[in-house]
Amino acid sequence: MISGLRTLRSNALVFAALLALAACTQGTKLQPTQSGGADGKSGIEKNFSLLTDIPIPADSTLNVERSLILGDLDRWTGRIVLNVGQGATPTFAIYQTQMPNFGWSPIMSVQAEISVLSFTRGERAATVQIEGRTLGGSIATITVAPRQSGAVPGAGSAPVQVTPAR
Repeated sequence: MISGLRTLRSNALVFAALLALAACTQGTKLQPTQSGGADGKSGIEKNFSLLTDIPIPADSTLNVERSLILGDLDRWTGRIVLNVGQGATPTFAIYQTQMPNFGWSPIMSVQAEISVLSFTRGERAATVQIEGRTLGGSIATITVAPRQSGAVPGAGSAPVQVTPAR
């Protein structure tokens, strides 16, 4: 009787662990995108037509709960969070090489445990943050918003007073 309870408890734990692992892979499957050719026309597959101005790596799923997309095509603003089926280093390479093919000009990039790349395109700016996932793959968070233009609100022209540290 006691060994039967142990077996039942063991099977329940294994089932719970498998269920938790399955929950980690949930998300909306995205189709990979490709940049346009030399003619500048978009070669993006129409299967994922909501966002037409950023690369979507192969084997990516959209984390719907953490993403916020306002607008569509090449006029959207917000944040998308992708679970990418490949490691952080290849994902970094995709965004570093492919964003310019989508018309984005690089500003800066830092490759580290959590990598960051920044780009501009017209009156918009994009930041790509990439980090490795514990069980393989990586997470790419892409934030796109209008570029800030002109003076920073509240900065004014008043001089800044600097007090040296002692």
